[in-house]
Amino acid sequence: MLPSAPIDIRWWPNRVYFAVGGVAQARHVLADLRVNRALVVCGKTVARGPMLAKVRNALGGACAGVFEDVQNHTPLASVKRGVEAVRRIGADAIVSVGGGSATDCGKGIAILHASAGDLAPYAVDYGRKGFERLALPAGGLVHVAIPTTTGSASEVMPTAGVRDVAAKKKLLFWDARIVPDAVIYDPEMTVHCNAHLTAASGMTAMARCIEALYSRDRNPISTALALHGARLLNAALPKTIADPNDLAARADCLLASGMSGIAAINAMASVVHAICHPLGGRFGLQHGIGHAMLLAPALRRVLPAIGADAGFVLEALGSDRAHGAGSAEASAAAAAAAMTALLGRLPLPQRLREVGIERANIDQLTADTMGDYMMAFAPTRLDAEDVGALIAAAW
Repeated sequence: MLPSAPIDIRWWPNRVYFAVGGVAQARHVLADLRVNRALVVCGKTVARGPMLAKVRNALGGACAGVFEDVQNHTPLASVKRGVEAVRRIGADAIVSVGGGSATDCGKGIAILHASAGDLAPYAVDYGRKGFERLALPAGGLVHVAIPTTTGSASEVMPTAGVRDVAAKKKLLFWDARIVPDAVIYDPEMTVHCNAHLTAASGMTAMARCIEALYSRDRNPISTALALHGARLLNAALPKTIADPNDLAARADCLLASGMSGIAAINAMASVVHAICHPLGGRFGLQHGIGHAMLLAPALRRVLPAIGADAGFVLEALGSDRAHGAGSAEASAAAAAAAMTALLGRLPLPQRLREVGIERANIDQLTADTMGDYMMAFAPTRLDAEDVGALIAAAW
């Protein structure tokens, strides 16, 4: 189809190295980037298992230290301790090993290190003047990301989130300088991820794909990436739950996660992600769990707005386009049913009330969501009543 407006594909990752056993090349990757003192950044689960041992063995003498204080939602206090570790050992690089929290912690350390300790001016402020933030100064730490989950995609995106626990909010960042300089995709590094985290991280990638497919700013290239990513996830994610050692399925999920990130950062996500920001910031809910619960209600509400392009969503979810024939509402219902069926095959909670979110919290969540910058990218205008109803449908 002919585009109705110019297509500006701006956000691509840096080097991506993909291979079974690829983590063994970590020291060579650092050498190519001309750094030789790396701080490995990970959480305690990675630190206590075979994943950290593999990375340390691969890095050899280039591993100057390990910071194992990564926590969910990347609390600011953890990031500050990471910067102290960088300075203490004189590191010139970060190697983040783990899921999105590890990658974001690595990014947060790099941001705080480059900004001399002041994060606020560099955080996204989508206020009355639009998308605002200062560009980060040059000369930051080199960052190599080694994902151990298959959903974050933070490793290929210019975004990060740091949770300010005291303020009960998440500071969001967007800058080309925080895209990791290199990514090592190794399916063997994901087999130790338990079923719950595998499912949750995979649904985060699925949410990016689906939201890219119905985004206001979708385009043929983002649609191609999102479509193929969603196809891979729909087929492979349940396989990784049934057989954690299925390297082919793990590889498909890794690649799909990367595709989801590139698609969504060029087309943008919207309402599902916007709701999950306060769910994470206020309640500490893991994004993938919120995404999984909210996708079906969102599809019912927004899919009719994209007309014939709804067929791509049906195709991505393995639903025959004929199931949605006849009306936009029929397409939306078929897509929502397919998403609900996928969620039913995963070991995740199904409703917000199952994870301690009270119905009385819906009004506050709605108000927080309406102020989120991602809401601007929904394919149709959503008011507070729409968002409240969508959250209630997931409750």
